[in-house]
Amino acid sequence: MKRLVLLAALPVACVAAAAASLAGAAGPPQTTLDLTGVMTSFRLAVDAKPAGPSPGDLGYVSGKLFKVGKPVGRYTGVCAQFAGGNQQCTFVLGLPDGQIISTAGYGPAMNVGKTAHEAIVGGTGAYEGARGQADDREVSATKLELKLHLLR
Repeated sequence: MKRLVLLAALPVACVAAAAASLAGAAGPPQTTLDLTGVMTSFRLAVDAKPAGPSPGDLGYVSGKLFKVGKPVGRYTGVCAQFAGGNQQCTFVLGLPDGQIISTAGYGPAMNVGKTAHEAIVGGTGAYEGARGQADDREVSATKLELKLHLLR
């Protein structure tokens, strides 16, 4: 009977030890960048039929990036329109020490509301191998507050 109790307790002890080990482990280093994006150009490159927002539309956006009010770079993005009011967008943020690439879906059951969350999927230069999440909040029709949570 004692052997049965010890055998039953062994998996519980292993799970507890593993959980304690994971809780104490430090995650990957994180850097947060706070930027402001100001759109300077939007172009609807493809307006698929019917006219107006519809599946197949393709648009481009570009703008300037600021940190604490000072210019620090530029951004570009391309978005494709899908059925049901959904969009798929990819952005490149050009900064003095490299580029950061993010992508996301928008629309019903995706990114809705004034704050959107994009996956950071890579980068160049100082941001090579970057991953993480970008949170952006619309301040106006042409201005975004960006918070980039970069994991390295």
